[in-house]
Amino acid sequence: MASRAIMNDRSQSTIEDFSLTMMRILLEKLPRRVLCSAVAMCAAFATAANAADVTFSTAFEGGSIGLIEKLGETTFRVHVRGQQDERGRNRAATWYCFRMDHVQGRELTITLTDFVGEYHDVPGSTPMNDKIRPAMSEDGHTWSHAEGMTWDNEKKEATVRLKPKRDSVWLATQAMYPYSRFVALVEELKQSPHVRVETIGKSVQGRDLTLITVTDFAKADAEKKTIWLQARQHAWEGGTSYVAEGALHFAVSDAPEAKKLRAENVCVFTPMVAVDGCAIGLPRFNVHGYDPNRHWDEVNLRDKWYLEMMPEVWYFKKAILSHVARGGRIDLMLNMHNTETGEYVATQADDGQSLAKMNVMYDRLLTSTSFDPSQPQKLRTSERASGNTNWLYQEARIPVMLMEQRIGFGTKLNRWPRVSDRLEFGPVLLQAMAAGAQAGEK
Repeated sequence: MASRAIMNDRSQSTIEDFSLTMMRILLEKLPRRVLCSAVAMCAAFATAANAADVTFSTAFEGGSIGLIEKLGETTFRVHVRGQQDERGRNRAATWYCFRMDHVQGRELTITLTDFVGEYHDVPGSTPMNDKIRPAMSEDGHTWSHAEGMTWDNEKKEATVRLKPKRDSVWLATQAMYPYSRFVALVEELKQSPHVRVETIGKSVQGRDLTLITVTDFAKADAEKKTIWLQARQHAWEGGTSYVAEGALHFAVSDAPEAKKLRAENVCVFTPMVAVDGCAIGLPRFNVHGYDPNRHWDEVNLRDKWYLEMMPEVWYFKKAILSHVARGGRIDLMLNMHNTETGEYVATQADDGQSLAKMNVMYDRLLTSTSFDPSQPQKLRTSERASGNTNWLYQEARIPVMLMEQRIGFGTKLNRWPRVSDRLEFGPVLLQAMAAGAQAGEK
């Protein structure tokens, strides 16, 4: 080993001597103008290599960004793109998601702006405040929160300060859950003997609309309750997809509780409604500007126009009503959503049996999970008969609820919710729904 080291030293010395000799010859022979140009080019390349300009990208699933103002080498103002409905109203500025490159070790200052929009035709809605922190990732998969944020309530702007450890960083309203992850989940679930996957239709852009059934197929459905969990009607609400994924993984597992769940229940999932928006980065509405959690009272399954304009409502409504028309039961249905700082469960149901089931689920979640409802901590039963999915109670007496989970700071968690919280919430939510389905029977 010693002789090899000596030979390596000698070889290195020979190379260095040769290099110095060649450099001396070049310096003596090259014209001064050419030599200066070469030195300048080398310096430019070295500068570019050491300090490439910070760049922005949305060239990935779910990416969305508006105007970018460069205020300095590492200081930027980024406008939220937003989306309007089919009437050009109700601008939703709830989703931004972008990647910055060439950022390793740099002190970045990003001001997020243009949050002010409109909700229910009332201007001034602002889906950002001092209780919320942007989600951040340095690999596009593992997410935390950009806690170094300040909020200017007068300008309605959030300023984030970062010093990434890697050369890329992602910022988003909340942790991304891309369409491709859902597709991979569906392929995984198809391998389970406890799962039936159905494509019930196509979105505006031709993506599959999926319905998943999990149960013990060896037992007759007539002996079971049916619980139905729906998620991701609005593309920006990625937290609901993590809840649904956690619920699905639990439902097909070998855990004793999961086996009991399958033996006693038919678990139906419609886990991703807004598939186009999830893929191309829309905040709330479909490609034609229609809200997938509105128009449920309007959509006529005999009218082709609704099928063409809002297939994301048409196909899922058809699947639910067809299930009931065939004599199938739905003992409890929950439609998952995310909101900024509120957390609650609401329903249009007003009969005692439905409310008894819902309150069993509600109380179980309140006492034993991260569910942290806003005051008053009660099931909201005064919801007016609006056209969201809860309308199914008016049309078919289906005991359906809407759940909102906040993305802002939670007092029960004493922090901002993480992906792991959503995944862990899925199984306990499903079991609470099953407990509720068993209650309220005469």
